[in-house]
Amino acid sequence: MHDSAQSDALALPYADAIVLAAGSSERMGGADKLMMSIAGMPLVAWTLRSVAAASCVRRIIVVARPDRVEEMATAPYVRALEATVVSGGPRRQDSVANGVDAATAPVVLIHDGARPLVTPDLVDRVAAEAWKQGAAVPIVAVPESMREVVEGQIVRTVDRTGLFRSQTPHGARLEILRRAYAVQDPHGPETFIDETTLVQSAGISVATVPGEAQNLKVTLPGDDELAIALLGARTLSSDLLRVHVDQ
Repeated sequence: MHDSAQSDALALPYADAIVLAAGSSERMGGADKLMMSIAGMPLVAWTLRSVAAASCVRRIIVVARPDRVEEMATAPYVRALEATVVSGGPRRQDSVANGVDAATAPVVLIHDGARPLVTPDLVDRVAAEAWKQGAAVPIVAVPESMREVVEGQIVRTVDRTGLFRSQTPHGARLEILRRAYAVQDPHGPETFIDETTLVQSAGISVATVPGEAQNLKVTLPGDDELAIALLGARTLSSDLLRVHVDQ
């Protein structure tokens, strides 16, 4: 992570990265997916390490479940990054807003704690585009055929031209987020699927950057096995590279 002294020129935008770790893991059957061990470390530790390795990131802000704030704050992998830990809220937008309240950098990144395969390069690219455009999100094209199904029956094939899946991190200038919050109260009654939707609802456009196919979110049972395989391969590749360089 780079020091905030680089902020004056912003030749390389610096950012506070909010990592969301306040979910309920309902789709994983109640198991806390962020604490599952992958190659010897909790899943969320992999996520934090990848985000912190980005050259644009000045500080990590972890948003934890209210009952896990102290546990998260004292975790070795959190303390090693000197991360700030704040309490989450009942919805994603509440948790993000709590993280934004703790942010001070010109650019804010919001990343799912359950996306451990994000690369520092993607984090840097999103931050750069957010600083340039105001807000940005990574996207990947939908590769599969799409079907609309009603009561178990296919009723039509959906043209996937122009369809994309969004990933995280989402990025925005801090002042853009504050402007959006002045229009759409994140703690109000309306629920938004994510912070990008909230920003757009406030009349602010959001740019896109190419995402990464491996930047999957561990959401359903079985996703963890794929993440383990991919992280294991990445770790082995890094170890082999270090051996080669040392030689």
